[in-house]
Amino acid sequence: MSRHTLKTLFLTIVTMLLVGIFLTGCTSTKDATVKSPSDPTPKALETTPTPSAPVTPSDSTQESVKLTLYFPNADASGLIATDRTVVIKDKEVIKAMFKELETPPSGLEKPLPMGTALLSATVSADGLATINLSTDFQKNFGGGSAGEQMTMYSIVNTLTTLPNIHSVQFLLNGKKQDGILGHLDTSAPLKRNVSLISKR
Repeated sequence: MSRHTLKTLFLTIVTMLLVGIFLTGCTSTKDATVKSPSDPTPKALETTPTPSAPVTPSDSTQESVKLTLYFPNADASGLIATDRTVVIKDKEVIKAMFKELETPPSGLEKPLPMGTALLSATVSADGLATINLSTDFQKNFGGGSAGEQMTMYSIVNTLTTLPNIHSVQFLLNGKKQDGILGHLDTSAPLKRNVSLISKR
């Protein structure tokens, strides 16, 4: 065999070896990029859900509302209208009204007996507001029949300024009373009494 033939054979073998090494390297590189289904997810690729901001319900908003409140005058002969703008939360208008009735304007009287708490309030589809008051409403009332009218209709006339309320049913600690404060029948709902509304 001539030297030229040996050289050609040697180059052919070396070339084939290099091609084989190159092909083997490509296959292993390709295999390395394919993840077996049984492999666990690499830590670097794990995603932790980012906590989102708490969702605020649509009824948990604050809004500014103009209220008309009725306070007894000094001699318990009439109710005086007073307008106030307050910020309410969660549409708790009745609760806001009771809170405002605790602070009469100068020259007018506080209609609620000391310690009175609004335990609950609901409004039916036909416009009946049912308010449940604490026993302090009865226990701490110290007025006569005129004072009773002022107290009861201060609440009724105030609540019926709301367009969805037409009458008010009083409860004392969850129960109806024939006459919560003594004289006025409260076994049935009370309606607005415009005859008691007067000017200063």
